[in-house]
Amino acid sequence: MNIRTPILGRRVLREDIKEFLIDAIVKGHYRPGERIVESRVAQELGVSQGPVREALRDLELLGFVVSSPYRGTQVRKVSRRDLLELYPIRAALEGVAARAAAIRIDEATLQQLEELLAEMRDAAARNELHAQTAANIAFHRLIVQAAGNRLLLQYWDSMQLYTTTFVTVAMAQRTPQELAERHQVIIEALRDRDPQRAEQVMRRHIEEAGEWLQAVPPSEEEQEQE
Repeated sequence: MNIRTPILGRRVLREDIKEFLIDAIVKGHYRPGERIVESRVAQELGVSQGPVREALRDLELLGFVVSSPYRGTQVRKVSRRDLLELYPIRAALEGVAARAAAIRIDEATLQQLEELLAEMRDAAARNELHAQTAANIAFHRLIVQAAGNRLLLQYWDSMQLYTTTFVTVAMAQRTPQELAERHQVIIEALRDRDPQRAEQVMRRHIEEAGEWLQAVPPSEEEQEQE
């Protein structure tokens, strides 16, 4: 994996390693199906293998990786079925988050959302899909965070791998510009402090993307798996 890795102190906790690995997976530094070698990660981070092993166990519980006796630990491959099962859950969760955020959100957070939308538009204009995906994910996470519900945020974070894959697949169904502009109505509902409308537009935002995915015929491999 050719990424720059910070040298972490020996006292680093497994939580720090876990967050580092989640970030690497979500950003695509580790690809689906790629092995994560415990000793290599430990060497890159300047730590012992113990906390790396514990972090990988946590990631398996969160669904980011799978482990087997002969293949070691690999990044989970997200299937079409996974994504179809995800989107109604994500629509419900983020709908609840948007409703709560509409009541609690402050001007600084609204400004951050505007800036993330500007990043999406700029990335779309330059056809930089990775940057647009990153801004998209950050936009949605910020709204969940603004809801002020720690459990809600934990559940959302546990779905990051699936959410990132979902967004990537959705980006193949519409132009980058269209996908960026879909977020404007969400900001407007939050700025109006309208909980019901915020929930409605957020749910529809995700459900519509799920409908795009449903309309895409599965590949032969996916048909066999399903």
